[in-house]
Amino acid sequence: MGVMRILDESGDSTVTWSIEQAATVERAEAVFEQLLAKRRIAFAVPAGGRAEDAERIRAFDPDAEEIIWVRPIQGG
Repeated sequence: MGVMRILDESGDSTVTWSIEQAATVERAEAVFEQLLAKRRIAFAVPAGGRAEDAERIRAFDPDAEEIIWVRPIQGG
């Protein structure tokens, strides 16, 4: 089972999917594309990994165990 954690102004929401359930994968991929269009940044964390092990991704990976979304940091 995979999980996307979406960190934004509303807090921490999640979207889950299971490779065995195509509808959940399709929904998660649609959410991924929506967030990408909003210029959010996605990181995949490997199984058992730490924050330092996260890698930026630009395409949905249904095999990912955890994807974390963050807003871009803007300088002034």
